[in-house]
Amino acid sequence: MKNVKLSRKEREYLRHRQEILKVALKLFSEKGFHNVSMHEIAEKSEFAVGTLYKFFSNKEDLYRAIILEKAKEFHSALTGALDTPGDELKKIRAWLEVKIRLFMDNLEYVRLYFAETHGASFSIRAGLDRDIQEQYKKTLQKMGTIFERGIKKKLFRKCDPYLLGVALDGISNAFLFEQLDHPDKHPFDANLILDIFFQQVYTSLYEKGEMKKCNTKTV
Repeated sequence: MKNVKLSRKEREYLRHRQEILKVALKLFSEKGFHNVSMHEIAEKSEFAVGTLYKFFSNKEDLYRAIILEKAKEFHSALTGALDTPGDELKKIRAWLEVKIRLFMDNLEYVRLYFAETHGASFSIRAGLDRDIQEQYKKTLQKMGTIFERGIKKKLFRKCDPYLLGVALDGISNAFLFEQLDHPDKHPFDANLILDIFFQQVYTSLYEKGEMKKCNTKTV
């Protein structure tokens, strides 16, 4: 598909919209969604308040645009990382490295999403949950197919490949949330997370039959 060349007016519209979103994200992150008004966003972004309403119907619409656009950006980057050349372990490592980078480069967004989304109105929250969960599910399914191929190649121990994706995502989230709360206390990188995830800490217990084998269901 060929790139469509935008007119000067269209480029200006998009630039102004991004300026508004950037200012609103900063204010929402610093003060909280409920403590920021459209007037304040207009003042900080140096637009007339009436101009804001040409882009967004209300504050909830503006908030939703911030969350969904960033979520789509995250989804695109993470699924793209899973297409990295190389074996399945390289693809998983690339996904994890991209996830850490996205998180660290977008702390204002991360704080806003987890601090404010569940305090927003029911209608906006329901829409966000539905759209973002669908993207999240697609990413996990793609991870599952990669783990499944790795299992068939005997790179990974037999286990439900979808749940392996869920487990790695959960472990990485735990590290990232710890970083959010204590940014300088426990430095880590993708290597540490992968070491913890892939090393079989309870190998001797498996050998003795003291732990159940993984569910070997495939995606």
